[in-house]
Amino acid sequence: MSKISLVAWQQLRQETSKRSFLLLLLLMPLILVFVIGFGALIAKLESGETTLGYVDQAGIIFDPTLGPENEDVTLVAYGNPEEAQAALDAEAINGYYVIDADYANTHQAELLYNEQPRSSAMRYFEEVVRTNLVAGETPALAERLLDGANLTIRATAYDREYATAGPAAGLFFPLIVSVFFIFLILTTSGYMTTVLAEEKVNRTIEIIVTSISTGQMMAGKLLGALGIAVLQLVVWIIFLFAAVWVGGQVLDLSWLQELDISWRDGAMIVLVAMPAYYFTAALMTLLGTMVSDDMEAQQIGSLSFILLFMPIYLLMVIIPNPNGPVALFFSFFPPTSIITMGVRSLLMVVPTWQVIVSMIISLIGGVFLTWLAGRAFRLSMLRYGQRLRVSELFRGDSARRSTASQS
Repeated sequence: MSKISLVAWQQLRQETSKRSFLLLLLLMPLILVFVIGFGALIAKLESGETTLGYVDQAGIIFDPTLGPENEDVTLVAYGNPEEAQAALDAEAINGYYVIDADYANTHQAELLYNEQPRSSAMRYFEEVVRTNLVAGETPALAERLLDGANLTIRATAYDREYATAGPAAGLFFPLIVSVFFIFLILTTSGYMTTVLAEEKVNRTIEIIVTSISTGQMMAGKLLGALGIAVLQLVVWIIFLFAAVWVGGQVLDLSWLQELDISWRDGAMIVLVAMPAYYFTAALMTLLGTMVSDDMEAQQIGSLSFILLFMPIYLLMVIIPNPNGPVALFFSFFPPTSIITMGVRSLLMVVPTWQVIVSMIISLIGGVFLTWLAGRAFRLSMLRYGQRLRVSELFRGDSARRSTASQS
């Protein structure tokens, strides 16, 4: 086994054996369980038997059984409001409608209740009224009238279309993938700063470099971090698909059924996110070599949070012009590319060339930062207990030796 593999394996084994890692590994699944469970609870609260009365003073409801099937709602007709009110007072019904005699002109109906009925029951009554109003028309015309307006908004410049109700649930899939990767970066990239800082403080790192080059060590550390990220990502993906299946098939949640997922946009996020993760991990590694202790390393975490979520603060600029200069800049800047691409995918089909450019910038930047981290580490070994300045990384060898001797 190569030295790089040994360092990567040690890094992976060391971090995955911590309780904090297990908590982070289960945190996302627990969030999914909460979201799906909350949705199931809302759906359950919306279900249940409801009895609604109605007083049809306009004579528009010919058959109360017309309309969508709903075994949880029972409709009872009353001759006048007094009878319906008596039934409500006796708690025989949950509420009753009084349809105005001049409904054809006013389109008014009054709902009276002691405790508001379920919204699903009220929607059912509205569907019954609408179905009865078109009962005399031909089946084709009646169906068209009941469907209502079915408009599609097409943004031709961005090759994206939406129904009038807004973006479909499947369009949010790339943004969800972006959030997964952002959470992944926040929970794993911090390892690189704290681990290197701790090893510098306890002088373990000096023993390691007697048998391995700094470049090999940096590559091994980054490879170990990538292994941790892949492990978490695989577990989270398994839980995500399991949660969607349980929510849609077992709990019968409509918003998780027949999702029209944009796999092209999802793949685009993955292609952008993997190099961006490598860039961010390399950046955290570089910063970890430059700090003097683990307290400073922990404070660097706030920097990664600000960088990753910077596009959220500029949504009012990105959304009106998703292909503008600000959106393109944050799409090509590795720490912000993930969330920016996710947001833009809701508004447009991101061109393939932009995905490729973002990947190349992240990869080249990550390789450069990995090299710079090795350079910084070699210099920091001569500066024990002192902070390393960025300007010192680009000085010549003679200048670095002079600085070390003065220290």
